Amino acid sequence: MRDRAQLLRMLGILTAGGILTLLFVGIPVLGQLKPKTLGFIPTGFNVRLEFFVSLFIFLAGVALVFIVASRRPPGTPLTWGEAIVGSTFVFGLLLLGYGVVPNEWLKWADNQLLWRPDRIWFAVSTKWPVFFTGSNAAVEAAAGRGRVIVSFQALRDIIAAGIYILMLAGQVALWIAFQKRGRKAATGEVARTSMFGRPMVKTG
Repeated sequence: MRDRAQLLRMLGILTAGGILTLLFVGIPVLGQLKPKTLGFIPTGFNVRLEFFVSLFIFLAGVALVFIVASRRPPGTPLTWGEAIVGSTFVFGLLLLGYGVVPNEWLKWADNQLLWRPDRIWFAVSTKWPVFFTGSNAAVEAAAGRGRVIVSFQALRDIIAAGIYILMLAGQVALWIAFQKRGRKAATGEVARTSMFGRPMVKTG
């Protein structure tokens, strides 16, 4: 059981490390390459530094919460000064997660990536082939009935909604992890007590 928990923890660390590497290294590098250098992989786009800085500060704040939780046992007395500093820190973290990070993403999509309503991500119709992508997707799909057109602005909003959903799920998970810190798993053996509430001792 312990080996399985360690394996899951290691897989989680490797997965988080891969995502952070892709986010803070891979995307900026792809943005600096010339367009269409890697075929279907997007390259040559502008990168908004403010988005990555705000996201990095937010993730660093979340890591600091775990560090403090590991060093502060449950039931530790809390002073007024610690309460003020802690509440201000949590308010700033929530402001980053629910305000600054989504706002910088929307600015990046609107100003640098130019994800406008007139740019079509894909279109669906009854005409063969069903899916159409590119600049002429809407025109090519116009002959089919029941066409559905999804613009890059819709993709921008989908990603923004995904950021809020991830922030909310992460906030709830962080609350649960912080409240359960220091708890030990219950063992299978239960101490037997007498009718007077005293522990029973085995004899012979």
